[in-house]
Amino acid sequence: MIEFDHITKTFKENSRSLTALSDISLSIHEGEAFGIIGESGAGKSTLLRLINALEKPTNGLVTVDGVAVSDLSKTDLRKMQKRIGMIFQQFNLLNNKTVEENVRLPLELHDFAASLTTEEVLRFVGLEDKKDSYPSQLSGGQKQRVGIARALITRPDILLCDEPTSALDQNTTEEIVEVLKKAHKEFQMTIVVVTHELPVIKELCQRAAIMELGEVRDVIDVKQSDERGNIKPYHERAIEVLSHE
Repeated sequence: MIEFDHITKTFKENSRSLTALSDISLSIHEGEAFGIIGESGAGKSTLLRLINALEKPTNGLVTVDGVAVSDLSKTDLRKMQKRIGMIFQQFNLLNNKTVEENVRLPLELHDFAASLTTEEVLRFVGLEDKKDSYPSQLSGGQKQRVGIARALITRPDILLCDEPTSALDQNTTEEIVEVLKKAHKEFQMTIVVVTHELPVIKELCQRAAIMELGEVRDVIDVKQSDERGNIKPYHERAIEVLSHE
């Protein structure tokens, strides 16, 4: 379980303080696919990055499986971070390394007790024939599949996805969502997806937090359908699209 307990996050910019998150309390259940959705600037990515301590809260407490992340020593924090995989908007691949080398990179940085092989994860994402290719030779969708394979190779308990489809076209987005759905089912991990794309949450997630201006406006159960919302305020449209069959 991931728990946010009265989280506030402020950033200093010159002489001003900017509040990115304001008094957020939220629970994400073990094993669920959970969405965090909102328009640009809502605070989605900041909230996500608190889970693996890439950001630290100004006030409040973030706990993972009952352990306060901010209280961990450097050694224990590294151990916790090894349990968490991350997928990025811009893929974050090393251009001078092959697909296979990019995927294997986490295993070269740390020891993992139950890691998969590069062959297994590349087969899982459908890129076994691209293992010797370089990122410049791949499409956007293929690059994101490499990013997913790299995240999965360590068999993480938690997978954080920060706008994983925003750089992709609609057809490729649907393909990536299917890969993530398959990963969630196969590896039974907790997935947290940040996006502004309602159809991604609609197809992938079981529940979603709708954010606006650094606050969680609603947490709703997501219903599956092809229905689309009308032009309304974002949080109202999100509720309409995500919570009706």
